Amino acid sequence: MLIIRTFIMLFLVMGLSTLTDETLAIASSADSPGSEKTAVVPEGFGQVKLDKAESLDKLCNQNLTCETIFMKVNKVDRRHISAGKTVLLPVDIEKASQYTPVPQQLNDSRGEREVRVFLNTQYFGAYENGNLLFWGPISSGRKSNPTWPGEFFVNYKQRHKRSIKYNNAPMPYSINYDGPYFIHQQSLPGHPASRGCVRLLEADAKRLFSWMKVGDSVTVL
Repeated sequence: MLIIRTFIMLFLVMGLSTLTDETLAIASSADSPGSEKTAVVPEGFGQVKLDKAESLDKLCNQNLTCETIFMKVNKVDRRHISAGKTVLLPVDIEKASQYTPVPQQLNDSRGEREVRVFLNTQYFGAYENGNLLFWGPISSGRKSNPTWPGEFFVNYKQRHKRSIKYNNAPMPYSINYDGPYFIHQQSLPGHPASRGCVRLLEADAKRLFSWMKVGDSVTVL
């Protein structure tokens, strides 16, 4: 029951409120014989199978740092935390905050500012002079509408954009990099689900939109 002990130590050290019975039950499920387990659990995380849909504030005991890390590493927004999913839950905030699923440095940097999209892992990295500045999860194109790899540049940005082709769907913080394809905020269900664009969490979309400039490099791998 290592995960439960880690939970208790974490919240005592950080001065957070007492764990709920529901949270302890969820944590213990990761140690149960029937749990689905991934090959490697990053340091600072526990693996949990959700027996029922849970709100993020309950899973993280209303710890905003935990909530941010949870969404990033599991590649989901708040609306897509559903029963039956096996997720990574931060149990040591300091160690979990250091987790980086993308390269921290690029040997083949394409300029001062570059966003690199990693389709195989569904993450992006924002690089400044080849050094990682920040990263986040994505949802790229589904099989029928894939996101194409290649080397591109930012053509223009549009804060309040809506899709012309797909029912006027909102595309906040849009960064155009290739014809009809954009990087923008939209729902993240934890898997490729877009029509070819690169979806981001709201906080990441805002930050990337503010940081990138027309002419900056976009690399999709």
